[in-house]
Amino acid sequence: MNTFNQTKLFIDKLPKRLTDKKKASEIKNYILNIECIDKYGNVKPCKDATKSVLITKTKHYIRDNNIFKDMKNLDDLNAPEIYNKIFQTSNEKRANKKPVDVDIADVDKIFNLRNAKKIMNYKGVYEIDFYAIYCYLLATSGMRTNELWDNSFVIVDKQIIKPVRLSKTFNKDAPDDAVVNLIVDAKDWLCLFDELQNYIKTHKPNYGSSVFSGIKRKLEKINKNLSGHSLRKLYVAYHKQILNTDTDKLPSVSTARLLNHNGENASTYYTGAVNITGELKDVIDRTDYSKYTIAKLKDLLKSKNVSFTSKMKKDELLKLLNC
Repeated sequence: MNTFNQTKLFIDKLPKRLTDKKKASEIKNYILNIECIDKYGNVKPCKDATKSVLITKTKHYIRDNNIFKDMKNLDDLNAPEIYNKIFQTSNEKRANKKPVDVDIADVDKIFNLRNAKKIMNYKGVYEIDFYAIYCYLLATSGMRTNELWDNSFVIVDKQIIKPVRLSKTFNKDAPDDAVVNLIVDAKDWLCLFDELQNYIKTHKPNYGSSVFSGIKRKLEKINKNLSGHSLRKLYVAYHKQILNTDTDKLPSVSTARLLNHNGENASTYYTGAVNITGELKDVIDRTDYSKYTIAKLKDLLKSKNVSFTSKMKKDELLKLLNC
């Protein structure tokens, strides 16, 4: 019997007369002292990571089965003593990792994924290159993969958007001013984000390992050391090395704020985790195409093999160019 089934059995056998707090105390104590059997058949204390996952699963079980009268008592199951040990061990492992060198030419290729050719589906309809657009949005926002899966944003400034949610800011300590400081123009970014969302709603792919693998395969063609999460590190490196983001002049754009961590300690790993090499220059096209004439916009669209009609207005042409 696995540890979760053992824990469920323990919970189900608890006397019903116990208060929620007493139940929580008994369950937490059981999980903290639970034992596992290794591949050699030896019985020994379970790893802290196993206990942490078990606490999370147990909370879901309690909530789904209405085992507590007041679900606020689920907080009593939290084990900061375990979480702190896991965090410390994780930081030590991260500290021993060497920074990943990414040439500016590779950075340029990642940003150019926004222009990836559309792919014909089985119906003969051309659609976005899902993983290419996903990589571009991750690299230019520093957001986590799951935060782009089902979310919405409002524009705060030219390169700043405010998300409805961030995966690590559900708790009461979440900064009220949590925003995303994009590397690119907010309108352009949101245009591609909407296309990603349309693809997800149309095809309904399952979020999980297949998505992570698809992103990694796309990035490995550019740099074998990159993955979806490493784009978060690249995002910080681009701000620090290329855009020279001054944390003294822009305190809201420190590493912690860039990544929407509640404390700078949580962001230490990202600072210097990726080192951009080569000729350090901004490779983002920051041309203001809104100043172009309609004729000039049409010429530009032709050069990019983008189809348009003669009756299209300027705003429509700009949208074609940006998306």
